[in-house]
Amino acid sequence: MKVTNKLVYTQLEKLYQEATTLHIGREDKVVIFSDLHMGNGGSNDDFKPNSHLFTYALENHYLNKSFNLILNGDIEELQKFKLKKIHEQWKKVIEIFKEFHKKGKLFKTVGNHDLQLSLINQDKLPFPTLESLKLIFEEQEMFIFHGHQASKKYQKHNQLVGFTLKYFANPLRIKNYSVSHDSRKQYKIEKIAYHYAAYKKIIAIIGHTHRPLFESMDKKDRIRFKIEQLCRDYAKTKSDYTANAIKALKQGLRKIYKREPGYIQNPFMYNSLFHLPTLFNSGTVIGKRGMTCLEIENGKISLVHWFDKKISKKYLKSDEVKSTQLDNTDYYRMVINTDDLNYIFTRVKLLS
Repeated sequence: MKVTNKLVYTQLEKLYQEATTLHIGREDKVVIFSDLHMGNGGSNDDFKPNSHLFTYALENHYLNKSFNLILNGDIEELQKFKLKKIHEQWKKVIEIFKEFHKKGKLFKTVGNHDLQLSLINQDKLPFPTLESLKLIFEEQEMFIFHGHQASKKYQKHNQLVGFTLKYFANPLRIKNYSVSHDSRKQYKIEKIAYHYAAYKKIIAIIGHTHRPLFESMDKKDRIRFKIEQLCRDYAKTKSDYTANAIKALKQGLRKIYKREPGYIQNPFMYNSLFHLPTLFNSGTVIGKRGMTCLEIENGKISLVHWFDKKISKKYLKSDEVKSTQLDNTDYYRMVINTDDLNYIFTRVKLLS
């Protein structure tokens, strides 16, 4: 192992040991969002396009159903905007956060884009900011941290990145194309978090890369696994429906590879002997086709996609997963993947 990686793993171990602990049972509900990047409401505010969707889902779905809300870093975009301006612009969102906080159901961690919050006197903030969080479910652990801590570079150069964004990129209306637009950087960070979780025999839940992961698989991996399953089904049934589903998934996979020609391909994503379900990523609220999050309910964990049909109608036609309309709005909720936590932890403990 490289010395650099040893330093990062030592850093993650310290973060893990000092994490705030929250015990949850089967009756508890948890939703995890990350990477809102809330700004000042202007044209360079990445949060703005999905702000109504996020606000409505939070207030009318998660708050009403007594979910614990975990905001896993990069909530305020402090590398481009002042905290006061952000809170003034998004008063409604902050008020909803406060409602969760009043019920003891808000947990907020720090990311690399709102790292300044950890330097502010916590009494001056509307709610405290944590470095990391540990969820304990039936004596099994889920380690929640933003993800930049798995990169030595981000810790070392965060101030310089912030200065560049604030005084050069932001005035010129240049978008922040950081790790979320570089598959190699994503892979390096995810790989470290994956192997750390495997070593500890726990689940790691991150954000930061803006790439939704479920059981250590991203969209490409999930499509490939689905195609393999359908091929087995087709061998038995010879169904035209199954053949068409395989064809559609192949086309979707080709499109992804055309968009990301530099994608790293491995027989197992992080070069493990077994594919371990140790890494999850809630994705981001600022996606072009909606927002993603992770939900924990009834002892299961799910990757959920929210979208506005005015922006994207493609999911309404999906045969693979069904979407549910929220009240009589244009907002829809779609469960992409779900699995039993005890089954996941069994695989982690036996195969790690």
